[in-house]
Amino acid sequence: MIKIRQLSKVFHNKTVLDQINLDIREGEVVSIIGPSGAGKSTLLRCLNLLEVPSSGEISVNAKQVEYKTNSRGRLTFLSQMKLTWLRSEVSMVFQQFNLWPNKTVLQNVIEGPCTVKKVPRQEAEAKAKKLLAKVGLLEKIHEYPANLSGGQQQRVAIARALAMEPKVILFDEPTSALDPELVHEVLDIMVKLAGEGMTMVVVTHEMNFARNVSDRVLFMEDGKITKSGKPEEVFCTTNPRMNQFLRNINHTVELRGVN
Repeated sequence: MIKIRQLSKVFHNKTVLDQINLDIREGEVVSIIGPSGAGKSTLLRCLNLLEVPSSGEISVNAKQVEYKTNSRGRLTFLSQMKLTWLRSEVSMVFQQFNLWPNKTVLQNVIEGPCTVKKVPRQEAEAKAKKLLAKVGLLEKIHEYPANLSGGQQQRVAIARALAMEPKVILFDEPTSALDPELVHEVLDIMVKLAGEGMTMVVVTHEMNFARNVSDRVLFMEDGKITKSGKPEEVFCTTNPRMNQFLRNINHTVELRGVN
């Protein structure tokens, strides 16, 4: 479904991604873990060209992602127009929800299909209602984001991503901005999507999700994938850096429990 070859990203002479090679199969759930600054979120943002790679190649569903940049290294207008197909194939759920505050829940969900895919409004609304029922928020259809909890906002964001009928959904730490007691609301939806065969790439600090739901786990540090395999293989590693990371994560979880 996704093929990445020699993908690199440089910010101000700092290499954030260093020649990443990765294949993601259709229906696979891949969790990406690692310390802050490892390049995890940048990798996701490069996959749908929210960040423009410095070099390398990306293919989605056997189609090469072609783009051109201007003198400032940003996508040209022509490239943005040509990449409309990519936005339809690859949806993204962000850490901070990124809902439009001046639009209702329904308006947030139908905006993409109506604007990008030119779906008739009545059809888009019918699909949105089904998706909002799926994430348990149909009764909130006319509310604004400010009236929702963090968990509810993130569930709306997932419904919005699904409304585009994507081949792949990218999740960028979807629970890290939530109160601990609300995390399960979002994880339950993600587990359900995984069970339905959705291709998912998830940057996460939720180790139980990575261990129990993922088909494969990647550990990143210093812009590279240094460990990749089935969850049981990765979590039983003797890699000192990864073991330190896991100890730090577990300590943070214990502190949350105390508080």
